[in-house]
Amino acid sequence: MIHFTLVLFALWTSIARAVQPIKVQGSEFVNSVTNQRFQVIGVAYQPGGSAGYMPQTGVDPLSNGTTCLRDAALMQKLGLNTIRVYNLSPSINHDMCVSIFNDVGIYMFIDVNSPLPNESLNAGDPGSSYDATYLERIFGVVEAFKDYPNTLGFVAGNEDINDSPSASLDPSYLRAITRDLKNYISNHSNRTVPVGYSAADVRPLLVDTSSYLQCALNGSLTDPSRIDFFGLNSYSWCGAPPATSFDQAGYNILVADFANTTVPVFFSEYGCNKVEPRAWDDTAALFSPAMTGVFSGGLAYEFTEGSNNFGLVNVSANGSAQLRIDYDNLQAQLNKLNISVLESSNATATALTPASCQSSLIGNSGVSNNFTIPPVPPGGQDLIDNGVTNVTNGQLVQVSQLSVPMAVFDSNGVQLQGLAINPLPNDQSNTPSGQNTTGTSPSGSSTAGSAATPSATKSAGARMAVGSSLGWGLLGLGMVWRLY
Repeated sequence: MIHFTLVLFALWTSIARAVQPIKVQGSEFVNSVTNQRFQVIGVAYQPGGSAGYMPQTGVDPLSNGTTCLRDAALMQKLGLNTIRVYNLSPSINHDMCVSIFNDVGIYMFIDVNSPLPNESLNAGDPGSSYDATYLERIFGVVEAFKDYPNTLGFVAGNEDINDSPSASLDPSYLRAITRDLKNYISNHSNRTVPVGYSAADVRPLLVDTSSYLQCALNGSLTDPSRIDFFGLNSYSWCGAPPATSFDQAGYNILVADFANTTVPVFFSEYGCNKVEPRAWDDTAALFSPAMTGVFSGGLAYEFTEGSNNFGLVNVSANGSAQLRIDYDNLQAQLNKLNISVLESSNATATALTPASCQSSLIGNSGVSNNFTIPPVPPGGQDLIDNGVTNVTNGQLVQVSQLSVPMAVFDSNGVQLQGLAINPLPNDQSNTPSGQNTTGTSPSGSSTAGSAATPSATKSAGARMAVGSSLGWGLLGLGMVWRLY
């Protein structure tokens, strides 16, 4: 019986390898091994919405391995390479979920804030919330995710600047938080993890916000208060042509506004749903030559359906799921992408240097042009120097189950057969495959289809050590590999 159990374990086991970390070079994300450009082809991921974040009961978006297995399988078939995850607890173990996404070549942007008290900046009175308690929270998130190779970046703030009052109060504090995060990472991480900001699409404030956050104090290229990337939550493309077009959505203006960016710019959320189902013509525009010279992709909003009709997938209380037409339409758009062209780096873009911070960079009188950054609050420097405690330091583990155990149906209501993740070899990232998830096989059942076509990267030798199983409730005792 023991022999049978070990054989079964081996059959179900994925020998995990780490994806290659992504770095920032000039205005592009770049694979740290191949130096190919990395375009964000992703989705916002917050299963359960606000109810999906209950740290007191051990629940957050990356706490349930079975849920992540289902969603990762669907994301892999969709062709995604990135998720943005909100509202995470540093005290919860995320190893299985993150390892699943790593196995299928999906990176993560991690928001360090949450809506709970002391876990975000008070945009109306930033000085009141910028304290050691808050820093301990965001440093804890860093500790929880810094060692995962598929952590692409930390989002230091989301839409804090959204009107004239916040534009005058918050910019210097956002730079202070960026500085503190980057100094903490420098002291406690074995690699540099980018830190950036996700902005509201308030056009009168947008360019000045970007200029304020990405310039270099005293012209220093090592200024830690400078953001590494700039995300934009943009919902300006609503409907399909001819009702909406590149120019009508203001994409031409965005390209012109960010033409001189010295950090990667991407849509950290996009996908207006005023016209349903969404045809995702904005996706076609975002990855067209008209935009890719400036923008580095985007994250469709959002994967799991809530109460707002933005979701790609409906999820039931029992864990079963059904694809929405929005999923099919997005897949059709992503299947048209020329990945080899998107991955071509621009030597000029990767060699850009930032402007020196000065008041003349700011054209809107409602946006702060004061580049005096608040000092680290009392108790904060000790945390930066010595680290935080009582957090869970994440590490990749071996994924022991590949098949999705719950029922998943296509948008026609036909159950998908054989749905599973397909671990990618040689440290590859996921890309669209050209397949359609919704469709009927000759037998009348929708099939899982072939795996997404990976983006080739060089293999890194992962050092493995035997650890204890996190368990799936299926295999009992077994061996788990950790990657360091």
